[in-house]
Amino acid sequence: MKCISIFAIAVCLVSAPLFAAEKTDDEGFVELFNGKDVSNFEIRGNQSDFPVKDGIIRCEAGGKGDWMLYKKEKFSDFVYRVEWRVSERGNSGVFIRAGGEGQPWIDGYEVQISCEEPRRDESHCTGALYGFQAVNPRPEETPEKWRVFEITCKGPHVTVSVDGQRVCELDQSTQEETKDKALSGYLGIQDSHGPAGTWVEYRSVKVKKLK
Repeated sequence: MKCISIFAIAVCLVSAPLFAAEKTDDEGFVELFNGKDVSNFEIRGNQSDFPVKDGIIRCEAGGKGDWMLYKKEKFSDFVYRVEWRVSERGNSGVFIRAGGEGQPWIDGYEVQISCEEPRRDESHCTGALYGFQAVNPRPEETPEKWRVFEITCKGPHVTVSVDGQRVCELDQSTQEETKDKALSGYLGIQDSHGPAGTWVEYRSVKVKKLK
């Protein structure tokens, strides 16, 4: 029988990344939202904007653009999978490669969630890299339906899929306004950013690191 010293075990426990403490599914995704509260996240704004009930984060319209980031580490190459639904006229988004201190839709990217009227253009609608890359094709946008974002980042390449359909692609090294953007950063989600009576919900927020 091979012996392992108590010291070696202690070193392993201390050096193990916090990321490993979250639950991993069969596909290698780690669930960042524990289904109970948002304690894994750091809120930039009001705590009350991100209430949790029955395993769902439900954000009702505040119009402030508050957001929260997964605070334990930054990510470079990854797949970010988020399940969400939005009300009619609703507005929100999820963030990738955000810096953590500035505006995440500027120092990183916001993948837009929108069911607004009138409909936004293809650079600001659901699935777009808000203000940086338009969708093509445009995804289906019926309100109050659960949808899945799968956002893949590998080096300068960013792709966005909605419900399994690839709708947006960007090689940030090829555009003047994106070529200097960071290749790592925080992941996050935005509150409800629409008019009174609108909302957005999240029920799963997962990430898988890519080698």
